[in-house]
Amino acid sequence: MNRIRTAVLCLGGFLMLGVAACGSGGSGSGASAPASAPAGAPAAQASSTKVAKAGRALTPPGTKLGFRQQATVGWVPPSTQALTAGHAAVPLQVVVEGIEKGTLADFKNVQLNSKERSATPYYVNVRVTKLGQGGGGTENPALAFRAIDDRGQAQSSVTFIGDFQRCDDALPPKPFSKGKTFETCLTYLLPGGGSISEVDWNDGPAAPHSVSDYFEKPVVWRAGS
Repeated sequence: MNRIRTAVLCLGGFLMLGVAACGSGGSGSGASAPASAPAGAPAAQASSTKVAKAGRALTPPGTKLGFRQQATVGWVPPSTQALTAGHAAVPLQVVVEGIEKGTLADFKNVQLNSKERSATPYYVNVRVTKLGQGGGGTENPALAFRAIDDRGQAQSSVTFIGDFQRCDDALPPKPFSKGKTFETCLTYLLPGGGSISEVDWNDGPAAPHSVSDYFEKPVVWRAGS
């Protein structure tokens, strides 16, 4: 259900390409209605959202975890989303390793605009293991993670053209088949001195004409949980 707005930055002195408008942007209360969901869509029944493909049980909605604690979640590849028909989910084992604060010195080879130069970078390291079938191709399940700032707002990650050594946004292996694992890093630029306080996962299976239980009650990772 969650889509990510990606700011694409070029390395090595090239111009910044700007923002591709495909996402769940940084305003509001952290949980915003999916673009395909009609206003007032009913909540999904719990029994329909706690089991992924192949009957694998998922970590319960609303679970609070500390960093390096794993969860079993359901990922619905964007290409398979269909609100009217409902959707199953690909089971994944996921771990948020931690949140790191960076400095603008990390971006010495990246051209930033004035707003970005006043932002504070944060890096989120995650690990994803595929437990079931489906969701092949070029789709990246790591983009379903959401960073929540200290005001409770969901923030958008940025993706780089070229290598960004401070935070390597590695892609899933090809093919990303059952049993394979990859680790990647997501970069965020927070304006106004904000900080990232937690990371959550609000994707998951849903019944027809419903949204997932995880949409309102995501699995959450934060320090000290």
